[in-house]
Amino acid sequence: MRMMDHELARTPMAKRNRRQPGSLASLAEAHDMPVGTLKSRVKALVDSGVAREEAIARALARPINRRGRPRT
Repeated sequence: MRMMDHELARTPMAKRNRRQPGSLASLAEAHDMPVGTLKSRVKALVDSGVAREEAIARALARPINRRGRPRT
């Protein structure tokens, strides 16, 4: 016997993906900074010997500068 649409069990609503609190993505969003910029800054600071938590704090404290070539 064939099951009809109304007889099939409905799947629950899909959960919306949420960022983990404290992740780099959520910190970048909170500070209006692209995630890639934050990751680059943190990586550069960690490579120079700064602890990761301190590097994240320093990277978030620096303002975002305009990048690229100036207009002519």
